[in-house]
Formats: sequence, structure tokens, C-alpha cells
Amino acid sequence: MKAVAWSLLLLLAQAAQSPAAGAGSPAPGTLDTTGRPVTLEQALRLAERNHPTLEAARASLFEARAQFKASWAALLPVVSGSLVFTHNDKADLVNLGPQTFIARRQDDLAGSLRVDLPLVNARMWLGVSLASIGEEMAELGAEQVRQLLLLSVAQTYYQALTARALVEVNCGQIERNQRHLDSALARVSSGTGSAIDVFRARTELVSARELLADARTGLRNTLDALATLMGVDEPVRPRPLGRLTAPALDEEKLQQQALARREDLRLARAGERLARRQVTSSWMVFLPSLVGSWQFSYQFTDPSSFRSTDKARWLYFLTLSVPIYDHTRYADLDAQRAALRRAQAERRDAEQKALLELRRARRDYENAVAQVATAGEKARLAEKTLELAQAAYENGTGEALAVIDAQRSRLQAQVDLAMKRFSSQLALLALLRASGENMMTVPERLSPPSGRR
Repeated sequence: MKAVAWSLLLLLAQAAQSPAAGAGSPAPGTLDTTGRPVTLEQALRLAERNHPTLEAARASLFEARAQFKASWAALLPVVSGSLVFTHNDKADLVNLGPQTFIARRQDDLAGSLRVDLPLVNARMWLGVSLASIGEEMAELGAEQVRQLLLLSVAQTYYQALTARALVEVNCGQIERNQRHLDSALARVSSGTGSAIDVFRARTELVSARELLADARTGLRNTLDALATLMGVDEPVRPRPLGRLTAPALDEEKLQQQALARREDLRLARAGERLARRQVTSSWMVFLPSLVGSWQFSYQFTDPSSFRSTDKARWLYFLTLSVPIYDHTRYADLDAQRAALRRAQAERRDAEQKALLELRRARRDYENAVAQVATAGEKARLAEKTLELAQAAYENGTGEALAVIDAQRSRLQAQVDLAMKRFSSQLALLALLRASGENMMTVPERLSPPSGRR
């Protein structure tokens, strides 16, 4: 009876080692290598070219440029023409003795051409300056959107590499669990093992396969998100990256760089300049304006009797408009002064928040680097512990529970190391962005990859 039980146990354990894989899924313990391979630089360029968010930002920039052209157009001459035909019920005749004069003809056709030019209009002049600042702000806004998109692409790219690393970790865990199961079966076959050890080993193997399935799902989701950011429909597969070089961590230099380069700070300063110009523009409504006009007229039909026989006439005139009193102008001036104070406060607030963000990003990166070193040491110790526990169990001097505990510790250490590396990469990307770095230059900071991750 005991021999039958051992035989049944062996059959169950061996049959469980090869579960049917789902259709179209990679075999347990193997990596999925499908998808178009892309580098980080390619991913950034494709996102810059294809993502609809940037198309919307570019459209806003084109609108600002059109407004700038419109402000210039207000300073250019305005030319208009007219052609007037009049048909009266009858001609107006005046009898003066023996002569009859035509005071108004029954049909009359006349045309005119008029040119108006603003000679003095200070508010229109400032309107060009305001539109120029508006165009600059639109450019900065579009660049800010672009940088945030590129940051998201870089973060998702690293997330995909981390998800792939987690798949590799779980594949390695399955191999070690399978080795432990084989050892447990061998010990049972030799009569030195316990049935409970086989079931424990089998449970660990099933759990590892479950974790691998979750890791693969996470990888597919991340790759899908990366492809969406890149604006491509086909599956993608990010290539391994080398080490990302950090900038010099001198706080004063980083702050100077951030104040000079960050789009949000430049946008806040441009907003302050715009508000100051708007205050000046409000003052300009108190100044007079001068418009010059020239008009040419031509009488196509014969003129009436009491008019000059010259069919072509021209004239010019000047119009001086002097504002005398309009109390709404004072209210507008007060409103623009308040807007200037608000813009100044927003600029100072943006600078303070940016410097705070930079200091936090610097500390977070330094802490992340230290945590990667600690996690790496823990992973090495866990790997060595597993090797010793596995060797002792295979030699008959160790316990199965020690192997299982070492396997779990190794898996947790490897996962923790992968996540700490991911956190350090995100922290470095955040530091680069907080310091005003152009995210398109991130690939230039990469050292050649040392090998396949």
C-alpha cells in the first residue's frame, strides 16, 4: 500500500510539471521577443511626430502667429473701393429762360477709391508688442507640452524595460522552483524525501507561474501604452539601455540652469512682461490718434449741369481724435495694474515651487541611488543563500523549507532590485526635467549597454 502511494505521488508530480499552455502564449519560463525593436531615441522622435497632443499645441502656436500678423495689419493702409449706380424715376430739369439745365440725370454711375492710414495710434503700436509676447508664450506653452510628452515616453520606456526585467526574474524563479521540485522528486524516489516536500515544491512552482503570467500582462500593458504614446499601431519592443549619466549635482548650478531653461518659468516671466505692457497700453488710450485718408472719385456718366466737368477728382484729409473724458478708461487701468501684480506674484510663486521641486528631485535621486546599492547587495546575498540551501538539500543535509524560504527571499530581492532601479531611473528623469533639461537629449546621456538585461 505504501509503495502504491509513493508511485501515485510521483505520477501526480510529474504530470503537473508540464501544464498545457494557453494558445498563443509563450511557454512557461520563456521570454516573448515579438514586436518591433525600438531605441529610446526612436521612441521619442516618433512620439514627437505622431502624438495628437503636440498637434493641438502646434495649432495653438499657429493661432498666436496669426494674431501677431493681425496686429501688424492694423498698422497698414486700408484700401477700399466702391461703385455706385443710381437710376431715378426721371431727370430733374431746371428752366432758366430759354435754356434748360439738367440738375440731376436719370442715370448716374460713379466710383471711388479710398485709402486710410493710421499715422499716430500708440495703442496699435503696443498691440504689435503684445502680440509678439503672446506668440512667445504660445511657443513656450507648446514646448512645455512637448517636454512633458517626451518625459512620459521616457518614463514608459523605462517602465517597459523594468516590466521585462520582472518577467526575466519570474522566468528564473520558475527554473529554480523546477529544480527544487526535481530534487524533491529524486529524494522521494530514493526513499529519503517526504511527500509534503514535493507538494510544497509544486505549490511554489504553480505560484511562480501565476506571478509570471501577471508579469507578462503588465509587460504587455506597458508596451501598449508605449506604442500609444509613440503613435504607432504595431507592437513595439524597447531595446536595452546603458547607464543614464546624471548631471553634476551642484545645487547652485542646477538652480541657475532651471531658472534659465524651464519653460514654465520662462512662461511666467513672459506673462509678467505681457501684463506690464498691457498697463502701458491702457495708458495709451489717453493719447490722441491721427488718421490720414486719401480719396479718388470718378464720374463715369456725364455730370449734371451744375457740377464741374472734371470726371476725375481726388482729395485727402486728416482726422485727429482727442479723448476728453471716459471714466471706463480709469477702471481698465486699475484692472490692468491688478493683473500685473497677480502676474508678478505668480512668477515668484512659480520660481519658488520650481526650486523646491529641483531640491526634492536631487534628494530623491541621491536616495534612489543609495537604495539601488542596498537592494543589489540584498539580491546578491539572497542568491548566495539560495545556492547554499539548494546544495544542502540536494546533498541530503538541508531542509526543503529552507530552500522554499530562500527562493521566496531571492524572488523578493530580485523584484525589489528591479523596482529600485526603475525608481532611480524615474528620479533621474525627474531631476533632468526639473533642471530644465531638454528630454530629447536624454539618449545622448546613455552609455553603451553592457549586455542584455
